Amino acid sequence: MRQRMIRLPIYLAIVLFMANISPVIDSFLHPDIPYLDPEHLLVGGLTAGITALLLSLLISHANRMTSVAQELTRLNKTLREQTSRDSLTGLYNHRYFQEMLHHEFLLAQRHQTELSCMMLDLDLFKKVNDTCGHPFGDLVLKGTAEQILREARATDTVARYGGEEFAILLPNTDLEGATSIAERIRARAQEYTHQDKDIAMRVTISIGLASNRAHSTERPEELLAFADRALYRAKKAGRNKVIAYSEPAAAKGP
Repeated sequence: MRQRMIRLPIYLAIVLFMANISPVIDSFLHPDIPYLDPEHLLVGGLTAGITALLLSLLISHANRMTSVAQELTRLNKTLREQTSRDSLTGLYNHRYFQEMLHHEFLLAQRHQTELSCMMLDLDLFKKVNDTCGHPFGDLVLKGTAEQILREARATDTVARYGGEEFAILLPNTDLEGATSIAERIRARAQEYTHQDKDIAMRVTISIGLASNRAHSTERPEELLAFADRALYRAKKAGRNKVIAYSEPAAAKGP
C-alpha cells in the first residue's frame, strides 16, 4: 500500500511531463506558434494517453511478475520443507541430517568451534510394536520426538535418522554441554507416559555422544560413527543410559 502511494505521484509526473514535452519542443523549434495552440495540445494529449497506457501495461506486467516470483519462492520453500521433513514426526529426515552434518562439520573446522553429535535409540521398541501394534508404535515415535524437541535448542538439528533412531547435531557445544542436554532428554523420555485409550507405556531411550574436539574427528562420517558406537555401548550397558564415545582399549599382549 505504501509503495503504491509513493509510485502514484511518480506516474502522474511522468504523464504530465510527456503531455507537455511535445508542445515545449514545438514551441522551442517554432517560436511563432503559441504554446497553447490546439494542435500542440492535441499532440501532447495523445502523447500523454499513449504514455499512460504503456505505463499501465508495464506496471500490470511488473505486478504479475512480482506475484509469480513470490509464489514460486513460497512453493520452493514449501517443497524443500516437505522433502526435508519426516512425515510421521515432523523432524528433519535422514537425507537432510546428512547434508547438515557435512555443513556444520565444515563450519566447525573453518571457525575452530565445537560440534557434538548425538545418536538416540528407543529401548526395546520392537516389543512395543509387537505388544501394542504399529499405530501405538507410531504414537510413541511422535511423542518421543516432541520430548526431544523440548530439550533441544533452536540452533540444533534434530532428525529422525531411521526407524526408532534419532540424531541431533549440536553446533558450538562441547562434550560436557552435549552430555547435559542428553541427560535431560533421557530423563524426560523415562518420565513420559505414552497413552492411547486403554494403552499406557513408558519407553526409555539410549544415547551415544561424540564431539569433534574431544575425539579429534577428521571427517563428518567419523563423528557420526563415533556417536553410533557410543550408542551401541549404551545399549550393551543396560539401556536408558547416556555414554560418550571412548577409544577401545588396546589389546593386551601375552
